[in-house]
Amino acid sequence: MPNASSIVRRPGRRAAVVMCLGVVGVLSAACSLHISKNGISGNIAGHNFSAVVHSLPSGFPTTVPQPDGSRVLGGGATNGDFDAVFAVSGSVTAGAQAYESKFRSAGFTVTVTNAPSTTQVTASGQNSTSTTVTFTGATFTAKNASWTVQVEMGSSSSAVGSELKAGEFGVNITVVPASSTPG
Repeated sequence: MPNASSIVRRPGRRAAVVMCLGVVGVLSAACSLHISKNGISGNIAGHNFSAVVHSLPSGFPTTVPQPDGSRVLGGGATNGDFDAVFAVSGSVTAGAQAYESKFRSAGFTVTVTNAPSTTQVTASGQNSTSTTVTFTGATFTAKNASWTVQVEMGSSSSAVGSELKAGEFGVNITVVPASSTPG
């Protein structure tokens, strides 16, 4: 343990600690958080939110169809708007057609923004080696009296993340009340 003569006083340190405690106090008053092993929820400056791993967020509308043969990778909600990400087995082209059909069967009107298409990108590296990556994607919007759903799906011939398994593509949906526009 240091003796009294070896302690170095640092001017301003006490003020910095007091300031930090004050900031924490203000933030605590403006927000509330609940953190669990599978997600987080709370309120920050009047905005309610939740985010979860491997499940849909609390309150996700049951009338919004989920892709057939999918796994939920995660989801989030903020003030009644929802996002969800799925991993789906198969091809983007077949998956887009099946998911559009599922929305139509559930009473949604579907507007196709981008039909399934494939793009190849080739780039050369520093050592004159080239790599070609194939991207396949599709987007559409589905609307009913309650919800507007923006659907984006795609795959890549190159590993982009660890959540998708071989033979899967990703689907992201944004769900907002029908009176809103997905952002």
